[in-house]
Amino acid sequence: MWLERLLEIFALGIKSLLRNKLRSFLTMLGMIFGVASVITMLSVGAGARHEIISRIQQLGITNIIINSIEPPDEADSQNQGSYDRHKYGLTFRDAEYIEATLPTVERMLKVNKIRQHVWFGSQRLEASVLGIEHDYQSAFGLRVRKGRRLTKVDAEAGANVCLVNRGVLRQIESVEDPLDLWLKVGAYPFQVVGVLEDAKFQSHARKALAMEGRALEVYIPYSTSMRTFGTITFVQKQGSQEYTEVDLDQLVVSAKDGDSVFGTARMLDSLLDHFHDKADYEIVVPLELLQQKEETQKVFNIVMVLIASISLLVGGIGIANIMLATITERTREIGVRRAMGARRRDILVQFLVETTAIAGIGGLFGCLFALLGTYGVVKFTSWKVLVSPSYVVISLVISCSVGILFGIFPARRASLMDPIGALRSE
Repeated sequence: MWLERLLEIFALGIKSLLRNKLRSFLTMLGMIFGVASVITMLSVGAGARHEIISRIQQLGITNIIINSIEPPDEADSQNQGSYDRHKYGLTFRDAEYIEATLPTVERMLKVNKIRQHVWFGSQRLEASVLGIEHDYQSAFGLRVRKGRRLTKVDAEAGANVCLVNRGVLRQIESVEDPLDLWLKVGAYPFQVVGVLEDAKFQSHARKALAMEGRALEVYIPYSTSMRTFGTITFVQKQGSQEYTEVDLDQLVVSAKDGDSVFGTARMLDSLLDHFHDKADYEIVVPLELLQQKEETQKVFNIVMVLIASISLLVGGIGIANIMLATITERTREIGVRRAMGARRRDILVQFLVETTAIAGIGGLFGCLFALLGTYGVVKFTSWKVLVSPSYVVISLVISCSVGILFGIFPARRASLMDPIGALRSE
């Protein structure tokens, strides 16, 4: 019985909306744009979060990256034309102590940064050259597009081979097979044995890998870099001679599991602080970067949704305004229905059905507009967008809730009308 009565009231509400199609459509516009904005903002935020997580995860969630950095006093001394030998950064002793004293360390990779120019014929390339152990490639997801990776055999033989990224090939503009090319690092020739896929590391990730500011990357075996270039760099310019000695430019320490990452990082900091009087190293924890970016993204998403929700608020106000005007127009109809036995509750439900229908139908159209909006974002900005079904459901629930919330006052006002006074109105 109650279901039939509810369906009858619902049918009356829909008929009332259809009597003024244009006005009903204009009232829906606020909800349409509001729902579309909310879904689009959430989808863009989810896509950005996924992209950030995937990039930081390539650094390895269980990895801890320790970089040698030049202390400020050393840099000032060099700028004044010092003739002294400058020694700073991580040492072989640090690596030995880490390996011997920290039980939570599963693996440690050494990296040597070669401070030499890279040449292709007479063309000089501004490239970062790193001497790496062969496990480094899998640790940071270096994928070979053509050719092969650096192997353990290359390391044992101290082979003069290298991997390059596609930026190197684009700059040298060679039409030859990349695997037939030879580059010179300093005065030493290296054969290109593999071409890497374009790196996805950006900003903080490139900084963590000590490659900030360089789009060109060259990787050689660590044993070759130590045998050929060693740890001392000699630079002579404008009558000054500078010697810089750095044993290890980078150490990549892998914790045994994710739960021990922060504890291992604290122990590393404590151990290195004991042996280093100067601030000549930095510790980068990708897991900490990930958590920071996630927190930042959460705040960003909340702000975006709040901004988009203003459209829903405006749409709700529009619904309340139109319904108040509709009630004034339909005062005599309300009086007739009350005289024929309709209860105040029936009048209340009828007008709530109308406001909910306006909001719900507007929400459905908003979902369609959101799909078009996300498609436009992907097409014109190349941003990654993730549309979740939960976003659609949440937006529809919110739109219907807004319709009910802003429809309560007009509906209650209609239900409280005096039947006799309503019948007398013109």
